[in-house]
Amino acid sequence: METRWATVDGVTLELPADCTVCELRDALYKPDDSVLIAVTGDLVSVVHDEDEPLSELVAGCAQTYYFRRPNEPERNDVLAAPELEAALNGPDDGRSTAETTFQRPGIDH
Repeated sequence: METRWATVDGVTLELPADCTVCELRDALYKPDDSVLIAVTGDLVSVVHDEDEPLSELVAGCAQTYYFRRPNEPERNDVLAAPELEAALNGPDDGRSTAETTFQRPGIDH
């Protein structure tokens, strides 16, 4: 199994390339209501399908991940982004999707 290094909630870890949100949450003892948010260059992804391998998603390319719980205080500009709240609720067009991706706040395009 291939592994890679990434930062999760400020700690650098070696992650299996094909791990899922559920596996990562369980391995790190994160609460069940926490959502995985991935930062990939100038993109932010909120993962909705917790059983999909991260390697199948844009989130799988991330070098930085955060677990966010409902109503927790913002810890940085990514977790304070206004787009995050909409992304946490999933797509507004009624479609089911594995992740919601938006432009990282503070990056000029």
